[in-house]
Amino acid sequence: MDERFRSIAASAASQHSVVSLAQLQRAGIESWTRSRWQEQHLLTRLGPKSFAIGGAAPTWHRDLTAALFDLDGAGVIAGRSAAQLMRLDGFNGNAVELIAPRTARGRTPSGMVHYTRRPIGRPDIQRIDGLAVVSAERLILDAPLFGFTRNEIENAIDSAIRLRLVGEQRLRTRVVAEHHRSRNGGRQLLDAMVDTGGESRLERWLLRLCRGAGLPRPILQKVYRAGARTIARVDAEFAGGLVVEVAGHGTHATRLQRQRDAQRHTELTLMGKRVLTFTYEDLRDRPKWVAEQIRRALRIAA
Repeated sequence: MDERFRSIAASAASQHSVVSLAQLQRAGIESWTRSRWQEQHLLTRLGPKSFAIGGAAPTWHRDLTAALFDLDGAGVIAGRSAAQLMRLDGFNGNAVELIAPRTARGRTPSGMVHYTRRPIGRPDIQRIDGLAVVSAERLILDAPLFGFTRNEIENAIDSAIRLRLVGEQRLRTRVVAEHHRSRNGGRQLLDAMVDTGGESRLERWLLRLCRGAGLPRPILQKVYRAGARTIARVDAEFAGGLVVEVAGHGTHATRLQRQRDAQRHTELTLMGKRVLTFTYEDLRDRPKWVAEQIRRALRIAA
């Protein structure tokens, strides 16, 4: 076997079995040699500037790598592809979506590319699985550009905050600035941001419920400690020491879990907190009742 092909295959092994046209040219592989390798099924053409090593299994990562090579280094994985690579909630469709500066518009990659005037700087890029991927913050800001639905935007924000990929306050500041610039759907981002920032869909429902009922926005995920020991991380806390917990249908089912919940409740009470607990069904089926109980508790505190 041609020793040059061995070298090319070794390079492709760290690139999800993909090699770029530029890499082949730098290795001195002429067009006629590339054609012969393709006839021998040593190479398979994927896109204008990307090839796979023959016999390599087709994978989503291979498709992403090929799309990046087709953009000749100008593009970055973004949109739903980036969300899936970051393991954000609800993104698992193996989409191939990238973003690139408008100066790269003449290139024809394999995949969906959105071109932007907004600079793509070094802080906007991270490496995941050896691929250039936008940061979580940049992903969220560009979500309207990729046609994200309201639900997709909320999932991206909530899970990015939960995974500590973005800071909530910094993200809010950027979203507000985006709205004022009125670019890339700033209004849509602002609307989605209003009720996000919790650690679960239930907490987002609680925030939306409070906003709709004219209740103050609570502090989310507040942590209480006794020395080095964590007593509790409460779902939401309102003024006057009113703590609201939201329980999903799959949690707190075992005896040990119920014992821990009771201990948390007791310790929070001894700290002077008042604890209200609502279930998944409460928030889903009778939000007005939940809002009224919170309102009554806040009046008592006043």
